[in-house]
Amino acid sequence: MPTIRDIARQSGYSVSTVSRVLNHQKYVSKPAQQAVEKVIKALDYVPNSLARDLSFGQNKNIGVVLPHNDHPYFNQLLNGIMDAAFTSGYHIVLLPSEYNQTVELDYLEQLKRKNFSALIFTSHGLPLISLGAIRPVRSNCLL
Repeated sequence: MPTIRDIARQSGYSVSTVSRVLNHQKYVSKPAQQAVEKVIKALDYVPNSLARDLSFGQNKNIGVVLPHNDHPYFNQLLNGIMDAAFTSGYHIVLLPSEYNQTVELDYLEQLKRKNFSALIFTSHGLPLISLGAIRPVRSNCLL
């Protein structure tokens, strides 16, 4: 799997220039852009979304805490969430809880550790006071 450094090495341009081309930023000459894009195509390069998330300090993952997903209500709700997430460029991670408070608290900890941009709770296994420990955060999420 080629990396941005491989593209830089083969194109003869710096990693910074390759990054600018990948992110469609200004300040890249037309010849440099064409040379970098040619190598990208030749190597069949696909950006690593995990590395990109790390460099931007955010991810596009939204956790959906479901008590179970075999109920028509939760299926319909989940379909709506997935449709909105897809059109906004977000990824949905299903987090089953079976109303287990320990599991739900672990999901909250994962949110604190920034494993998710947001959590959507559809479970009532935790008392609302537990959820109050998480401060609401402004997000760019378009859901």
